[in-house]
Amino acid sequence: MFIEIDKVKYTCRAEYSTTQMGRPLLRIVSSDAPVATDGFVLWNDDESKSGDKSDYKYLYRQDGIVKEYTTEPEEIIPAQGYTTGVPENPIAKALSNLNNRITAITPYEQTKTAYYGEVEKVFYGVPNGILTVNMDGEYSVERVEDRVFVRFERLAEMKDITITVE
Repeated sequence: MFIEIDKVKYTCRAEYSTTQMGRPLLRIVSSDAPVATDGFVLWNDDESKSGDKSDYKYLYRQDGIVKEYTTEPEEIIPAQGYTTGVPENPIAKALSNLNNRITAITPYEQTKTAYYGEVEKVFYGVPNGILTVNMDGEYSVERVEDRVFVRFERLAEMKDITITVE
């Protein structure tokens, strides 16, 4: 295909498209054709006239060997982003809610080892709920905010103490 500008023909490729406002756009790809200011004529490879494009006289955009023309002047409006964030995915929200419900009913459990000579073990960050202590021997339990104190007689050997909150 050829483009004729000011009675000189240049090799080209022509593509039809639309502008961002939906108006007709003709994209000319040519390494040697100059910018047309008064329209142009397109010719087929067999020298037959493809079309008079004298109404495509407004340069819309030029990038290297690509020139785009329109029939009406139009300014390209750059895209703008928003800082409002991405809307939450409803599936992710449902999974998060399900995870929170599962976590709420999953018992909290923590085990600590009490060593020879100790008389108490303190558990930190313990959630509220029904507290159960699993330990051999006699002991007392005191709760202060999110801490649980398990007190017992001075140990003569190591013991594991497990607390569970439901």
